[in-house]
Amino acid sequence: MNRTLKVGLVFVLPILVYFLIFFIYPIISLFQNAFTNNAGAFTLANFQFMLRDRVLQISLTNTAYYYIGSLLIEYSLGFIVAVILYNYTGKLITVFRTIIILPLMVSPVVIGLMWLLLFNQTYGPIDYFLKLLGLPAINWLGNPGWAMPALIIANGWEYSPFVFLIIYAGLQMVPPQLYEAASIDGLNRFQTFRYITLPSIRGPMIIAFLLNSIGILKGFDLVYVLTNGGPGYATYILSFYEYVVGFTYFQTHYAAALAILYLVIVGVFVFAMLKLTGAEKYLGVERIKE
Repeated sequence: MNRTLKVGLVFVLPILVYFLIFFIYPIISLFQNAFTNNAGAFTLANFQFMLRDRVLQISLTNTAYYYIGSLLIEYSLGFIVAVILYNYTGKLITVFRTIIILPLMVSPVVIGLMWLLLFNQTYGPIDYFLKLLGLPAINWLGNPGWAMPALIIANGWEYSPFVFLIIYAGLQMVPPQLYEAASIDGLNRFQTFRYITLPSIRGPMIIAFLLNSIGILKGFDLVYVLTNGGPGYATYILSFYEYVVGFTYFQTHYAAALAILYLVIVGVFVFAMLKLTGAEKYLGVERIKE
């Protein structure tokens, strides 16, 4: 072994050890727990129980509801704000950018506590303004019909800036010459946006969609802080149900099986989106064709 290779191994070794301890070992342990029972014997009972687990079915339905609602709010709001701010030429551009990305700088738990106060039915400002308008106060977090929309609103406020940053950065990369050519050709604003801007930022739009989707599917912190899954099972999503099974009921083997189900769902989703959107070339993972 030559000296260069030895030096390289010395630098790589800490990363390799970290990877083995914090990634490989937990994955192996996860599969071991999922396919064994309390006696340590091999079994498929943990996965068979999923087929008749009513709470899991509710959690999967709620996860789809939570994902679609959050994605619609975060992506549309982040995109619209990015386009508006990109076209803004005033002196307060830096101030507005700072205000918009502030939610990303705050801990999700702190944001959850903030929205807990905002949604409070007794002294929360949201219900206070509803009363001023002559509308009845809403029990946002205690009503099964309103708890999930409340979570989606809070999550949308927290992560819309993430979409904004990616789209805004993409808009900055559009060559000005394209807009000059569009102006010479007589395109109006809508036509310029449709034929110049949108095609030019397709890559950032796809990346924002994928990363934002994965972030939404993780959604645990806001559920834990705001509703703790309630009322009833109204805000149980898959990640929260895994937590309840593992750390409340201490059914570690079934919790491991649920974690594998979660990994499969996310993996299939990401693979499908990569193929459908052609995002591989934008993420730098496109296979080189011989």
